[in-house]
Amino acid sequence: MLPKWHILYGYIFALFLVHFFKFSLFAGLIIFLSSVFIDLDHVLIYVIKTKNINPCKFYSWSMKRKKAWELTSFEKKEEFRKPNFIFHGVEFILLLIISSFLNSFFLWILMGILLHLVLDFIMLVYEREHLSIKTSQIWLWQRNKNRKEFVVL
Repeated sequence: MLPKWHILYGYIFALFLVHFFKFSLFAGLIIFLSSVFIDLDHVLIYVIKTKNINPCKFYSWSMKRKKAWELTSFEKKEEFRKPNFIFHGVEFILLLIISSFLNSFFLWILMGILLHLVLDFIMLVYEREHLSIKTSQIWLWQRNKNRKEFVVL
């Protein structure tokens, strides 16, 4: 899902919680920011692969990969590694659940991230993609071991 949609839905969700459930503005802000900034792992992958931190080049690189992936057949997609988004899996969620028992700040982060992941799952179902890339990063890492890297020229 494109960032603009995560921003819009994250804002609406946080506003809803602040208005109807009397969350503090600070809690709403943390929920909103976590629903958007979870995607920093996408940027991290770009920086590791390209050794570049230019945001414009990141956007261009991401759009080229997205278009090339959409044009790839389902059978061909199974030959390639799926991206390992470290903040998009059950492992990270479990860390946040455990941390939320220590401080409500982590519960707010968890709420924003869960909203983000629900939106991502809806998008994956709509695009008929495998849900594995947003489920378990350890399982995905194991699954990727004997697969080729998806390269876009």
